[in-house]
Amino acid sequence: MNEMIQKIRTKALAIGVLATAAVAAGYFVAGPAQFYQSWLMAFLYVFAFSAGGLGLLMIHHLATGRWGFVLQRPYEAAARTFPLVLVLFIPLLFGMDHLYIWMNPEAAHDHVLEHVMHHKGMYLNESGFYLRAAIFFVIWIGLATLLSKWSRAQDDNKADGELYGRKMRMLSGIGLVFFGLAVTFASVDWAMSVEPKWYSALYGATFMVGQGVATLALLAIIAKLLTADKQYGAAIGTQQFHDIGNMIFAFNILWAYMCISQYVIIWSGNLPEEIEYYLHRSHAPWPEMAIALAVLHFAVPFALMLFKNNKKRPATLAKIAAWLLVMRFVDYFWTLMPAFRHQEFHLHWMDIAAPVGLTGLWLYVFLGQLKSRPLLPQNDPRFAHVLAHPEEQDTGWEADASNA
Repeated sequence: MNEMIQKIRTKALAIGVLATAAVAAGYFVAGPAQFYQSWLMAFLYVFAFSAGGLGLLMIHHLATGRWGFVLQRPYEAAARTFPLVLVLFIPLLFGMDHLYIWMNPEAAHDHVLEHVMHHKGMYLNESGFYLRAAIFFVIWIGLATLLSKWSRAQDDNKADGELYGRKMRMLSGIGLVFFGLAVTFASVDWAMSVEPKWYSALYGATFMVGQGVATLALLAIIAKLLTADKQYGAAIGTQQFHDIGNMIFAFNILWAYMCISQYVIIWSGNLPEEIEYYLHRSHAPWPEMAIALAVLHFAVPFALMLFKNNKKRPATLAKIAAWLLVMRFVDYFWTLMPAFRHQEFHLHWMDIAAPVGLTGLWLYVFLGQLKSRPLLPQNDPRFAHVLAHPEEQDTGWEADASNA
């Protein structure tokens, strides 16, 4: 198994280095504005995996369940990539004037923006941006470090397995509150503020749910690959893949619901300070891209995952998950780029190379973390209890519909 992971790591590193180097060279060819726009989108794409891993890890410690235990180590490995995410965040600090118009509202010659910044300036300012970013990473790295430390201690000390399990549950209950606040404010600072005139109370929640979709989709693919390991393959079965598919299904529905709710609320209110976000997306090809997201990100996966067999078959679920990862990229593009290109649409090669490069680097670090620990919890009494009980048999309408 480690050999397979190492082969994937080597390919991921090669692709990541080459694509990232091309993007770095693109800074001098295409200019800093294009570089920072592409880098921001790519950064948010890989940040989703780390944040989603940490959030789902804490949810698992509170909820337990066989499907959660087979993903616990991938969750932990994803959460431990936050130091890399911090490194990838640093270049954005040198290009803030290319991304955030609130850095210098006078330069935009926009009187409405100057009026907005008169009220929002106490929040949207350079020093506040730096301070909040530092707090976010302290929270995320601190939570990931403690949870991973106690998980390793649980592996090494069978007698204190329940003690460390209780510590992780207590920290997860408190940590989810701080985690949610940090991701919400980070989404406002790093993504929403590229268009500082508008606001939405649903933005942060939609951002987090999208991270959940991306992380679960990625880990469905990882779990399928890990079934080649004998011990891991014995612990994960069709029921666990079905549960993972149900989680992806639920998160994707919630993402679509929040996107539609945000649009309906802003459309019905029709307030000048809110509608600019959608005005920037009212000209071709942005409306067509929104329809494509509704169909390809939501409707098609929804229809496919209505059938139980599509979720219980690892190969089929992995294909659906891979498609959703592509759609997550499209969603980030639709969310960010109209702020910079609402007058003239273009898809630059760096918009593709940057996510590919940063994802390759992230996968290299993630897989290194994954192979450094056992693939399953070793001394968690809850996991032992779950393994000691047979899985429930399929019952109800879904079981009857699975062969449709």
